[in-house]
Amino acid sequence: MKIIDKYILGRFLKILSLALLSFIIVVVIVDLIGNIDKFIDNKAPIKLIVSYYFYYTPFIMILALPVATLLSTMFTIGTLAKYHELEIMKATGLSLYRLSLPILITGFVISLATMAFSDFVMVPANIEKDRIKKEDIEKRAPTDERLRQNVIKAGRDGWIVFARKYDEKTDRGELIVIQQIVANEIKVAIKANEMFWADSGWVLTGATKRTFEAGNEVGFMAYDTLFAGFLPHTPSIMRYRQKAPRDARFFELLEMIKLKKWMRQDTAQDRVELYLKVSFPFFNFIIIILGIPLAANPRRSGGSVGFGLSIIISFIYFVILRAGQSFGYNHDLPPLLAATIGNLIFFIVGLVMFIKAKK
Repeated sequence: MKIIDKYILGRFLKILSLALLSFIIVVVIVDLIGNIDKFIDNKAPIKLIVSYYFYYTPFIMILALPVATLLSTMFTIGTLAKYHELEIMKATGLSLYRLSLPILITGFVISLATMAFSDFVMVPANIEKDRIKKEDIEKRAPTDERLRQNVIKAGRDGWIVFARKYDEKTDRGELIVIQQIVANEIKVAIKANEMFWADSGWVLTGATKRTFEAGNEVGFMAYDTLFAGFLPHTPSIMRYRQKAPRDARFFELLEMIKLKKWMRQDTAQDRVELYLKVSFPFFNFIIIILGIPLAANPRRSGGSVGFGLSIIISFIYFVILRAGQSFGYNHDLPPLLAATIGNLIFFIVGLVMFIKAKK
């Protein structure tokens, strides 16, 4: 790495760190002011409050990182342009493309690191943060996540399973009703006292099975035990429960989408959030492509101008991001396009500006 690369990259990383730290401090202070009455009313100890914000910090970092990245790009390149260092470097034969290379590579690495950080750090931290707020600060009793009531799951070929009680730890259900509905007609109806998973299928005990044709009952059988190998449901389907996409890792969300498709549930919202887990981190790279030509113009190289442009650009992106999410949720846009529309717009604009910038 050349000295000039180290010089540019060092300044970029320094400003990025300071900007990110500043955003974290501001958000924490604002949130603390908004929740201080709850902390006092619930007599939350300082140690617990510190723990709450410790687990809140990864989410703030991910949200603030694009703004901090753009800000550091604008200040790094803008300062070089303001004091004519950029022109001197160009005079040695280095183009704007070459001078931007260390920042662009770093932005790409940041995007990849953000994806991993979101999946392995932010998601579990968010879950722990919510638990601390609910159980430790607000002192609400934790619910028994293992035992569930009135579980109903749809599957392939029209099969629907209802369990009055279901134990997720042992995969056992009580008071079972199973139906196969094809073309709005009941073909099979089964009632059982209990169901449990055995190796490759469900076993029903105390079961009765009725079959129908054209709405008329044509068969009835009673069983002490009935192996229901015909059911497409697996224990993971029976255990599945709606989970906020932000509380699911990438491959967990992918599995949730697969299960929802099996259960004939709408997956538009989940697919939008799945694609966002990739597209949002890569905005850190795209925003650098846009920020470099903006900052390289001496007329836009002032500190206040760079800060103002960073805030405005980030605000526009988040507006487009939220609009894309809404359109994707409502099936007005395909999920992939809804999640990436902001990136596409900013990438095209940034690429055109980057190509047209004075080299």
